[in-house]
Amino acid sequence: MGNEIVNVLISTYNGEAYIAEQIDSILAQTYSPVRIYVRDDGSKDNTLDVLKGYGDSITVIEGTNVGYGRSFLALLDMAEEGSYWAFCDQDDVWEAHKLEKAVAKLRGMPEDTPCMYFHNFSITDEKLKEQGLYHNRLPGYCFSMAITECLHLGFATVINKKLRQMMLRADMDHISTHDWWEELIVMEFGRIYTDDYVGAKHRRIDASVSSNNLSTRVKWFRKALKGNAEICNMTSMFLKEFGGEMKAEDRRVMEWFVSDHYSLSKSLHKAFYGHRWRSSLSSELVVRFLMLIGRI
Repeated sequence: MGNEIVNVLISTYNGEAYIAEQIDSILAQTYSPVRIYVRDDGSKDNTLDVLKGYGDSITVIEGTNVGYGRSFLALLDMAEEGSYWAFCDQDDVWEAHKLEKAVAKLRGMPEDTPCMYFHNFSITDEKLKEQGLYHNRLPGYCFSMAITECLHLGFATVINKKLRQMMLRADMDHISTHDWWEELIVMEFGRIYTDDYVGAKHRRIDASVSSNNLSTRVKWFRKALKGNAEICNMTSMFLKEFGGEMKAEDRRVMEWFVSDHYSLSKSLHKAFYGHRWRSSLSSELVVRFLMLIGRI
């Protein structure tokens, strides 16, 4: 079905236990043509040996460790030919119709607008035993919420050429989270199709670099207390690249997050903002506290 190339981008790091299962699920997709690009981010295990076993079925890039965000952006830059791009985690399993459904929806969206397809997914343990379902619809979700929270996780997205072009305007050395960067762009300038289709099984593994477990949240909080939260860096980069193209109100709100020194006025604006920043109430309270003391 179809003749538009979909590039599947995978960044691996010590992923030998599950990467073959993921690649097999991509090769079994009902849509074609599909090109698979895998960049290994300096694995210490046998991941590269597993990847090389697929021969010409995939393109393998041996890289040094730069972090998953920069690794994904390097892949996005490398995979130039095609119409659509899909980010992919190393330890998930895709349902067979994922790319077919994504392309069918993206074809109907404007090519000159940054567009994203996003699907639901099952949350599982290491053995793929289902533990819950991730729903992608959040009433009231808007650009200001995307400043502090990425709702549309990268591995469940497929994007068009315009969104790829806009993502690559960034200085890749300063973007640590590719899907958050993607989220900000599409929420400000583009369109998202949210599909109730359950397109993947998403393993939650404590060892995963991008895992959203308690340990990761605690580390993020400690980092934020030191004044090193990603939010400040991401907003600064976004304003640098897109500030002149943004809606006036969105730019005004985003500018609250950029300052060379503590600003009581900006902190109060953020801490007592009249709209939600986060989908979780507990996270909302933590974020507002960090805003009040000038750490976000």
